Amino acid sequence: MKRINWQRLATIGLCSSLVINAFSGVTAVAETVTSESSPTVASSTTQESTESSQETTETSREEVTQETEKQAEIPEVKTETTESVPENSSENDRQKSISPRWVPNDQVIYPRMIFGFTDETGKAFADENLTLSGTYYKLARHTATSQWRPYADRYPIVSSNAGGGQYRVAVNATIPMPYDFLTNLPAGYTHNLYAIEQLKIDNTLKYVDSIVAPPGSINMTRYSEQQTSEAAQFGNYVKQNLTQRDRIFSKNSANIFSLNSLALAPEITDVLTMLRTDSVERGPILVGFDGTTTYRETLNYVVTRKQVTEKFVDTNGVAITPPTGFTQNKKTPMTSNDFTFKQASTLPDTYQADGKTYKFKGWYKGKTKPNTLTTTKAPSYAVTYDGNDDLTVVYEEEVVTTLYPSLDVNFVDEKGVGFTPALTFSGKYRVQRTSDRLYTDLYDLTSKSKGSGQYTLSLNNGTMPLSPELLRVYGNDKPINGTNRLNFSLDKLAINQQLKYVNSIELDTVKSVMKMYGYNYTSGSATIIDPNQVPTEYNLSAGNIALLGFDTDGVYFSKESSGVFNTLMGYASDGGKPLITMNLFSGNPVNASKLVYTVTRKQVTENFVDTNGTKITPPTGFTQGNQIPMTSNTFKYTSARALPASYTTGGKTYIFQGWYKGKTKPSTLTTSTTPTYNTTFDGNDDMTAVYKEANISANLTMRGAVDVIDNGATMEYWEVLLKNTGEAPLTSVKIKPTTDWATGISTPTELFILGTGQNTKVRPITKEQWEAGFEIPLDSSLPVGGQLTINLLGTKVTGQPNQVLKAAVEVTGNFNKLTASDTVRIKDLDQETKEPTGEGFISVPTFNFGQVGVAGSTQQHGLKKAADYYGNGTRNPYLRIKKTQPNWSLTAQLSQPKSATDSLPTTTRLLLGTAAAASFTDYNQPTETKTPLGKTGTVNLTADNTATAVVANQQFTGSDVYQLDFTFANIKLEVPANQGMSGQQYQAAVTWNLVTGP
Repeated sequence: MKRINWQRLATIGLCSSLVINAFSGVTAVAETVTSESSPTVASSTTQESTESSQETTETSREEVTQETEKQAEIPEVKTETTESVPENSSENDRQKSISPRWVPNDQVIYPRMIFGFTDETGKAFADENLTLSGTYYKLARHTATSQWRPYADRYPIVSSNAGGGQYRVAVNATIPMPYDFLTNLPAGYTHNLYAIEQLKIDNTLKYVDSIVAPPGSINMTRYSEQQTSEAAQFGNYVKQNLTQRDRIFSKNSANIFSLNSLALAPEITDVLTMLRTDSVERGPILVGFDGTTTYRETLNYVVTRKQVTEKFVDTNGVAITPPTGFTQNKKTPMTSNDFTFKQASTLPDTYQADGKTYKFKGWYKGKTKPNTLTTTKAPSYAVTYDGNDDLTVVYEEEVVTTLYPSLDVNFVDEKGVGFTPALTFSGKYRVQRTSDRLYTDLYDLTSKSKGSGQYTLSLNNGTMPLSPELLRVYGNDKPINGTNRLNFSLDKLAINQQLKYVNSIELDTVKSVMKMYGYNYTSGSATIIDPNQVPTEYNLSAGNIALLGFDTDGVYFSKESSGVFNTLMGYASDGGKPLITMNLFSGNPVNASKLVYTVTRKQVTENFVDTNGTKITPPTGFTQGNQIPMTSNTFKYTSARALPASYTTGGKTYIFQGWYKGKTKPSTLTTSTTPTYNTTFDGNDDMTAVYKEANISANLTMRGAVDVIDNGATMEYWEVLLKNTGEAPLTSVKIKPTTDWATGISTPTELFILGTGQNTKVRPITKEQWEAGFEIPLDSSLPVGGQLTINLLGTKVTGQPNQVLKAAVEVTGNFNKLTASDTVRIKDLDQETKEPTGEGFISVPTFNFGQVGVAGSTQQHGLKKAADYYGNGTRNPYLRIKKTQPNWSLTAQLSQPKSATDSLPTTTRLLLGTAAAASFTDYNQPTETKTPLGKTGTVNLTADNTATAVVANQQFTGSDVYQLDFTFANIKLEVPANQGMSGQQYQAAVTWNLVTGP
């Protein structure tokens, strides 16, 4: 048998407290502080010699010779050199030993500057690498003759390529400029200066006409008279205008260009200005440089090359409009000393311009037309640089009839939208004469895209000349008539691109405009067709229309012996006159004919089936039988969106099983959710997605935070737990109260939501939303095995003491409706009510007898009267139990009453009298019912812990919950005479013993 004990105080209630020692965990967070050092700041200093230093690092072909001051003696005007440097030393070598010092400190100067060369188009002259050289000399002005006479010494000038058509030109020596330079003169002379004697371009330039600088000026630098401790200040003086001698290179018979100072120049303008030295009073002036090793000045020259001029003339030598792609008087510059002229394009045999047709006759070189012209179509010859290098191309005007074989062809797809893949077309247009069946190839078919699937097909750029001469050629010098007819046709009309993804290309005879035009002509006439003649229009025959279609081998589309541009001469007559008929074109450049083709592409069909292969409604965003046209020869099908793992439609939920390509379902499906594969264009390219109908189920429970609550208090939460127990995700969840929701429980004010795959969230809710049903916002579908918790917050519970109220909800979604509920009991006014787990005591009374007197005789004392204690005796103490076994009994025992310093005798008794027994049905439900069963025997407990029977085994049956009500007025505490001490508080325990068994 199972025995359950429960103790209660018999005097005033025992107070027990449970002390829980909780240790707050202290988490030590170790913080690592990284000390970052300040960035290292690199200090840089700017040196005054930076520019010069940079110059000294450049590779130079200049040679430097160090010179000492020279003492000139007139009239010989010579200078003795005390030291020299070998000629093969470079400027770079010299610069390594020269500090970047300026005139006053070193008493030397470094004449140097940049010469830039551009061609006549303004681009850097780069036809070849130039070398400049020359001599730099010292002069003095002879007073008697006013001549500038040179000293004997000479300094070499050298150059190096600076790139971009620019060259560094420098005197390859340190030129002395002592303090007395301006005053140290021979007798009869005034003024010393330095200047360029000659500067020449060493390259032979037969192909260059001139080298000229535009009018301009050059910077000058002036130093003070004393020349002591003075920094170079380039351009600090007025500018000097360039003379014609400075600006124009002269050219000699050897095709060498140079700049030259005039020997024994009578005027200073006869001496080259650049790199010259001058003076103002006693202060030296440097023209185009500042005396340092830095290149300061740049002079730009235009190199004008000789040209080959292209001319187009008729047989009379009159200029004519040239063919397309050519320009009358186009000039081609010569670029080398062995230049060969080649015309940029091949000359056409015939062309049209200004309403005329021209026939190529030939070409010649030079000014004089020879008796025999050269007839190659790509003129090319070596030039002679003698003014006889121009090209003259001769054409003669023909009297021709021009036809316009040009036709618009449109391609649209099966939806009527332009078929836009870039297409090109080919075919050989040829003429066959019937006299000997000989074919003569004429033109290649060409095509031009107009966009949106529209093309223009044409022959010979859309024009086809017919002339008596051509007809003689085509007809083998025989007249065109019934026995010698001409048939102009394409050997085939072919689309050049592979179109494996296209099923067919069909001519739309409704949208197409197909005309045949007929002209009369006179055999042997200078004009084949009278330009004023209006052609006769004919409808194409069924046979001709059939020749306008396309056939395919599965990869390419073409039509053998296509009827496009078919032209017949001599096959029919009109009133006895020969007739020319033309399919789809005429002698009018405006062509009303057009062909429209419908391109039907191969398709990938999307199918959705169940595991039996039966078609089903597809997921949202998909269409059963949707066809995706293939768009290329390498077309790769990819589903527009991912297939869902599951979906619901028509009350059914389907679970993705996989997919396959083609007609036959394989034993193993592909399970990627976005089908993709390369198509094979063989009829096995359809995609079939397989889904299984799913079993959807869920479980719903509900529980409150407490089982018993104070009247008017707010329930901390009601937990509603939804578990996915099916095979498919739950995609939607909606919650609302059922009709069993007690009126004493208010509407929740908030929903606290968390669950598998969900972000925790709190949603406020109104009474209207709650009653109408609230859609739970899911971040994602609730997966199989997942659960969703919905805590209902803010419900206030109001009712009568011991009343049971029910909270009940229903939850709906893509699953069958579920309901769940829980109850809460309003707290009793007198006794604590608990919900035991299994069997036990739900509520036990506390007996409080208040304050009693010590008497000389045995006394019985009733329970105290107080408003907060059983309502001043208007309510009875009770004992409520729960049992699950069929056999049960109840006993009680009383411990000895004790105070802190005293005790009552064990003969003290607790007299409970009889108890009214009752059973419960639907316990802890709003519908619970209490049914009276009778009374127990008289229950009197002695304070010696002797167990006293209260309910015998199976005395009461038929329920699992029972209550014993003890009459308040009958409960007494019997205290023997003269027991107890004044001011003491005595307590004893009533132990209730519930014994159950099977």
